[in-house]
Amino acid sequence: MVDYVSTAEGERSGAGSEAVAVPIDRGFLDAWGCDDDGEGRVPDRLKNTMVTAISAGSGHNLVLKADGTLDAWGHNKWGQATVPDRLKEAEITTIATGYDHNLVIKQDDTLDAWGCNDDDQGGIPDRLTGTKAVAISGGAWHSVVVKDNFILDAWGPEKFDQAAVPSRLQNTKVAAVSAGYNHNLVIKQDGTLDAWGSNHKNKATVPDRLKDVKIAAISAGHDHSLVIKQDGTLDVWGIEGQDAVPDRLKSAIVVAISAGYDHSVVLKRDGTLDAWGGDACGKVTIPPRFKNTKIAAVSTMYSHNLVLAAVLPSKAISLVNPAAKGQVVRPNTNAPHALHARVRSEDGKPIRGLGITFTVLGSSGSTFLAGGRVYGATTDTDGIARASPLRAGSGSGSFSVVANAPTRRELGVLEIPFTITSV
Repeated sequence: MVDYVSTAEGERSGAGSEAVAVPIDRGFLDAWGCDDDGEGRVPDRLKNTMVTAISAGSGHNLVLKADGTLDAWGHNKWGQATVPDRLKEAEITTIATGYDHNLVIKQDDTLDAWGCNDDDQGGIPDRLTGTKAVAISGGAWHSVVVKDNFILDAWGPEKFDQAAVPSRLQNTKVAAVSAGYNHNLVIKQDGTLDAWGSNHKNKATVPDRLKDVKIAAISAGHDHSLVIKQDGTLDVWGIEGQDAVPDRLKSAIVVAISAGYDHSVVLKRDGTLDAWGGDACGKVTIPPRFKNTKIAAVSTMYSHNLVLAAVLPSKAISLVNPAAKGQVVRPNTNAPHALHARVRSEDGKPIRGLGITFTVLGSSGSTFLAGGRVYGATTDTDGIARASPLRAGSGSGSFSVVANAPTRRELGVLEIPFTITSV
């Protein structure tokens, strides 16, 4: 499960593996770990897609794209990796996954759910139909919501009372919630912790050392609980191997956390990842490709990890022919230099299949292509997008062509100035 970040009343609470109401950032997908159903890798269709929120289930993934629509992949026995027709065009603000079910908050702040419904976790209870929500979290087979009055509700199996809000919390306003395997963590509006559900390995008992400590983020795992304190440092308790913060991280400042089956993944302030615990499928071994990559968000639930990565540096778009910059264009003739923009990754490798937009910005004296007309191109195997500005109309003045990748804003914008001269 991923962290839930505490926010002030009146704002949404963000989450990681279970939910992200306000995205920590936007970026591009990457994944690693177990890959039995494709959950440990990114589908080709999403490799160049800007994503704002991620949530990892036990064997599937759910993501929110920058256009507000959903995508999913991985294990699909209960349809959890298939976006329902009713939601394909819907604008979504928040996503969450359980083991095999999904929860979302729509643009109108109402709830929807799908996937495994053996314990009613994959549906919305009648009492919550039409109810507005500010945060959601999916456990293994239960679901928890923070309504817009900041009061909790939950549904699913009650074997360990994980789907029954304790009486002490029924009228308590909360800032954040995280559902684990069969227990839950909450941050109350005063910044302190509470927990309930299965107390195996004391995972649902707040340690004495944390009872009066302000908490910034929470993540409930299978049999452990992970938090970020107000000072940015970590604490953890529960099953052996997840009952102590590793020495190397005891003083680290952490901005996001995600607790899985028997491992934990954290995002440090410098944008790098760290992990510890069971290493099945290499899930706590950070891939070398992330060495120089800034990570925006992380999500895990069982044995794979999902991240949002800002893989490419800003200003990664460049001209193939630098002479095109500042060139003089004669009116009523073909431009002497076609516009060929190259897109490369940090290590110099070409980015293929990326849509580039060329926008002509004319000055008051320019009639070049009537200023503002857009030409689109897609990068080829060499990472080059080719577009020609065609002809310049009569008149004089300066103009520029702006090249950018609308779906990957962090690549930057390349402005190419031109001047029109009389014949």
